[in-house]
This record gives sequence, C-alpha cells and structure tokens, in this order.
Amino acid sequence: MKKIIALITMICLLASLTTACQKAKVESTTADKSTTVTVTDSRGKEVEVNYPAKKIVCLLNSGLNDLYMLGAKDQVIAIDQWTYDTKEIFDITAQIDERVKNKSLPAIDKNIEEIVGMNPDVVVIWAGQEDDIKILEDKGIKVIGIEVNNFDDVFTKMEMLGKISGKEDRATEIIDYTKKELVKVDDLLKNVDESKKMSSMFIWGPSKLDVAGKNSTGDSILKMSGLKNSASEVEEEHFVTKMEDTIKWNPNSIIMWNNADLNPEDYYKDSQWNNVNAIKDKKVIELPHAFYCDLWTVKYMYSINYISKTLYPDLFNNTDLETVKTDMLKELYNVDFK
Repeated sequence: MKKIIALITMICLLASLTTACQKAKVESTTADKSTTVTVTDSRGKEVEVNYPAKKIVCLLNSGLNDLYMLGAKDQVIAIDQWTYDTKEIFDITAQIDERVKNKSLPAIDKNIEEIVGMNPDVVVIWAGQEDDIKILEDKGIKVIGIEVNNFDDVFTKMEMLGKISGKEDRATEIIDYTKKELVKVDDLLKNVDESKKMSSMFIWGPSKLDVAGKNSTGDSILKMSGLKNSASEVEEEHFVTKMEDTIKWNPNSIIMWNNADLNPEDYYKDSQWNNVNAIKDKKVIELPHAFYCDLWTVKYMYSINYISKTLYPDLFNNTDLETVKTDMLKELYNVDFK
C-alpha cells in the first residue's frame, strides 16, 4: 500500500511540474508577441501602431521636440529638413541629439520611397499634408496626422506621442509640470482688472498685417498673457488684415512671432502706423527665439512669461526670465544647454 501511495504521489508531482512548464512556455510565447496600441489622430482617424513604436519617422519639428522631451530620442529614425536648415533650431537641437549634430539622422520629408524603405512603425506628419499621407497609407505605412490650433491641441499631441512611444507616464508628467507653471503666471495676472487689460494683435509675419484671429495659438498666447485680442472678431487662424482695420482696432501692444523678415523697427519706421497706440508707446514685442518660445509645444509657457513680464513688469518684478527659461529647458530635456 505504501508503494502505491508513493507511486501516486510521484505521478501527481510529475503532472504538476509538466503543467507548470507548459504554462511557463505559453506565457513566454505570449510575451514575445508584438503588441499594438490605437490612437485617434488630429484627423479623427484611429491608427493602430506597434507598441511601443521603435521606428518613428517624425516630419514635424514640434513632434520631434515632444519625442525628445518624452525620452524617446532613440526611437526616432528620420526627421524633417527644416530642423537642419533653420540655424537657430539646428544649433540647439544638435545639443540634444548627437545624430543631428553629425547630420547622420536622415531628413527625408517628401521622399516617400525612402520613407517606405525604412519600414517605420509610424510616420508623424502634419495633418494638412493630405496628399503625402494618402500615398504613405496606400503603401501600407501607418501615419499619425497632427494639427495644432490651440494649446489644448499641444497637450493632445504630447499624449498621442507618449502613447505610441510607450512614454505615457512621462507625457503626463510634462503636462502636469506645464499646467503648474501656467498657474503661477495666471495667479499674478489675476491682479489685472479686466477693464485695464491691454488690447493686442498677434503678428505671424512675414508682413506687418499677417494677423492671428480668434481660433489660433496666437489668440491663445495673447489671452494667457493677460491681453485682449483686437482681431478676435475674425475666426481665421491666420489672415492678412487691412490697414484701416488695424487703425480701427488701435491695439495697445503688438506681439510678433520670431521672424527673420520682420522686426519691431519695421513698425516704428512705417508712417502708416504712427497713430496706432502700440507704436506710439513703443510696445511692439518680438518673441526672442523660435526654439524656446515654440508655440506648438509646451514651451509656449516661456512665451507667456516673456510677454507678461514685458507688458506687466510691476506684477512680474520677481520673475527672472533667464531662470524661467533655464529651468524649463532642464525640466523638459534634461540637457544643460550652452
């Protein structure tokens, strides 16, 4: 009887070990399978992408910066030519990515065949490039189309790229940090009476009349800096206004995007603008740098600090812009920029 019991025990033990081995084998096989994630892009299209995407072609600079902030640099396999061609952008980006410095990271833009040949997990591109998107998708390439019309879209873009790159927690961390920094500015601007807020126009350039209307990042930056958009009656994101409308609006200030073809002196020297309050009071302000004033990434927080400090200096007398900039760049990129 003892021998029988021992034999039964041995059989059960062997069966248990066999089951465990089989279970381990199944779990290992499951883990080895590639997984995917589905995101809804700015076109409203659901796109299923390998997760995490290890081969990302990013053809817009703001998306590239988001991926750098997320810590997904090594997942980027190609970028846009503009990053190389724009000196002030290149000089700083080269400090983030050695491949940019060495110009070994391919810039391929509209070279569809080269993109296809790289067999990317996903291509990140402006949603407005509909023809390029169609060609890529017809060739079986996954595409995420991005559009940024306001600062909510900036956060949505960060969340999308965090999701496909497997950096969701970092995306949340960046968004939370940005919101906290914006609250600091907003708390100071609450001391500005609504009736005393300056009116302003946001100028995209390259002409002095290239203005941001109501539904735009330009409009958002004005409002978040404690200003009223003189052109808010216009719904367009970017339009060319008439001189007579500008005179009618008579803004107290003018905020300019950083533009090589236009600067504040162009307004001060133009006799047509002599009677506009912003020109009379010398309150034409150009954002100082396209990289750290970027309105298509969370770095717009610096632009808000810069504008608010410049136009409401008494409220922001304890704000040191150089410190704000340095701290922001360190937090976002973890790089000590020169």
